[in-house]
Amino acid sequence: MPTVFFDVHRETGTTFDEEGIELPHTDAARELALELLGQAILDGARRPAGGMTKIEVRDRSGPFLRVSAVVMFEKLRRTGADSN
Repeated sequence: MPTVFFDVHRETGTTFDEEGIELPHTDAARELALELLGQAILDGARRPAGGMTKIEVRDRSGPFLRVSAVVMFEKLRRTGADSN
């Protein structure tokens, strides 16, 4: 079983996966990468500026898959909380 690594890239920096995970085949990495991307977005939800988050998937030979998402916050109007 191949060992696959999931590195998280944000505008504030990169977290490299040093341990990896054994998967039955590298195709299984796609679903896990999407799950990790969703979790990374939730973890970064406190960042007021939003921004791009990428999960880069690699094996011992190097990167072979990247999934990414951009989170944007757009204020459309003032709310009662903005008046304080």
